[in-house]
Amino acid sequence: MAVNDAATLVIGNGNYLTAPVGTPMPTDLLAPGTPWENVGHTSLEDIFGITSEGGEATVIGTLQNKSLRTKYSARTETLAFTLQQFDKAGLKLYFGSNAPELPDGTIGVPADPIPTSCAFLAIFVDGENHFAIYAPKAEIYRSDDLEMSDTESLAGLPLGVKPMAYNTNAWTYAITPLGEVVEPPVG
Repeated sequence: MAVNDAATLVIGNGNYLTAPVGTPMPTDLLAPGTPWENVGHTSLEDIFGITSEGGEATVIGTLQNKSLRTKYSARTETLAFTLQQFDKAGLKLYFGSNAPELPDGTIGVPADPIPTSCAFLAIFVDGENHFAIYAPKAEIYRSDDLEMSDTESLAGLPLGVKPMAYNTNAWTYAITPLGEVVEPPVG
């Protein structure tokens, strides 16, 4: 692997967007346009994370070769960010897409919440570099408990985005490499 100075990333700013399931990744990441919608203000401290479950290795052998092959269990990944906008749309991302708006304007917390199903796009900007993570189908829902621990910082809604297989795709999400020109994937 060659040293590529243009492939480094220092996040200057970024945005998280949603659109209907199957919406293709925009060709212009700095101006995604409709139907992409920004989710709102997000944490400056906890910008983004990727966690995974599964993927454990099992060594399979024979009498002649005790470690003939390795088999891996299925792996699922969760993309995480903290939303700091407590409007109706933000509350529905956290509490469930089926959270009803009650007659007095409050949002009801459903007994059986349903994650929001949508296309998801995270865009991070570093000067001239633009780094994106795109899922044509994802489920968004709370990823951790809501805590409001002090009066010095903004409260946040920790969200998890679970990329899902879409149609016949053999992938659940795509990322744009830095330091080269890449055509956006087709959802």
